[in-house]
Amino acid sequence: MYDTKKALAEYVLPMLRDKKIIGLGTGKTVRKLVEVLQNANLLHNKIIITSSVDTDLLVSRYTQNVLSPLTGAIPEIYIDSFDFFLNSGDEKILVKGGGGALLREKILSFFSTERIFIGEKSKVISKRDVLVPIEIAPFALSFVVSKLRSSGLNPTLRESNGKMGPIVTDNGNVLVDVSVETSNLCALEREIKSIPGVIETGIFCEKLYDMIVIADEGGTIEIFQRSRESDQGKKNSTTYFAR
Repeated sequence: MYDTKKALAEYVLPMLRDKKIIGLGTGKTVRKLVEVLQNANLLHNKIIITSSVDTDLLVSRYTQNVLSPLTGAIPEIYIDSFDFFLNSGDEKILVKGGGGALLREKILSFFSTERIFIGEKSKVISKRDVLVPIEIAPFALSFVVSKLRSSGLNPTLRESNGKMGPIVTDNGNVLVDVSVETSNLCALEREIKSIPGVIETGIFCEKLYDMIVIADEGGTIEIFQRSRESDQGKKNSTTYFAR
């Protein structure tokens, strides 16, 4: 069976060869990328900054060059996956946070020199309701949930199968998920983040990525590229590469 996660990892591999400081996200696709990097013997001479304890532990199996974000070192490139990719007309927006690392992922994405997100075709949507994660300070949880409900949203506290009660992020915060329509996601993010106690959302608008790489089970790679030349003029192009 064709391994789309491996194909994605191998596609971005040449982009990482000459980079010294690499930021890595969280999730199964990133796990495959770490495996591919190790098999190519590229981890030993890289400095890695990760978005989660999970990825920290994984990379540390192969190299001790895992750097704390507290150093302030800027990744030359950041690679991550996504839960959904909204591709509808001019809107090209990512939704992330299924692994609970949305805050750290957004921080690394914002500050990295180059940002590339990779994912499978099955995660591409045009229009439908999606689950958007929201990270909330514990002190504010009841207040924020009440405010979200009064705003017409229906927040659900994310719980774990491994413990009673809410999931706690690596930052000590809690997560709720809201099901929202895909129209005006970036406007919705600004509205949600205006609520005191909301730390971050899983909505990644266009300024947070430079390239999105999509693979399907037939072996086709699809590229969405965004120009950083202008904050006002967004330029997106699509290219197809057959396996």
